[in-house]
This record gives sequence, C-alpha cells and structure tokens, in this order.
Amino acid sequence: RRHGIPRAYDDVDALLADPEINAVYIATPPGSHLEIALKVAAAGYPLYVEKPAARTAKECETMERAFSKLPLFVAYYRRAYPRYVALRDALRGGRLGTIQSVSYVFA
Repeated sequence: RRHGIPRAYDDVDALLADPEINAVYIATPPGSHLEIALKVAAAGYPLYVEKPAARTAKECETMERAFSKLPLFVAYYRRAYPRYVALRDALRGGRLGTIQSVSYVFA
C-alpha cells in the first residue's frame, strides 16, 4: 500500500485482467521485460518500462514493433539527479577535457 496504491500484483496476467488499470509500469529485472511487455501490448495497454528496456537491441526492436500503435516509454528519471546534471554540465563545458574512452563495470 506504499504511495497510496490500492493494490499490487505479483502475477502479470492478474494485473492485466484488472478492469481498473489503464497503463502498466514494469520495474522487474531486465530479463523479464520483453515477456511482460509483449503481454502488455497484447492486452492493449500503454507501457512505462525501467531501463534497460531489454537485454539486447533485438529485444528492444521486438518491443518497439509490439507497441507500434500503443505508447511505450522508457524510464530515464535519473538524468535529472543532481550528480548526473553536474556531470553533464562538466562534459558540455569542457571541464573534463577531451573524453577518449569510458569504462563501465556493472557490479
């Protein structure tokens, strides 16, 4: 009941059967995004999915095709966090010099 949401589901099919929903938000691990997204598209609901939207570009393209006539949004809310804004500004302002490479480790 967090955030005043009257109900939550741990089963996608039960969620999609609820006549009171009008959109779906996917915040599960990325490995399940495509499967759930395809069910949501088949049910005819708009979708807001956490990033990464899928595991591969091919999965993203499959989702994009499934939502060709429905709204599909990917969550990029972190881009407004102060630390990301500061990094963006530093990059745009040249304060970090010329970036030659970026290394990223997901732990």
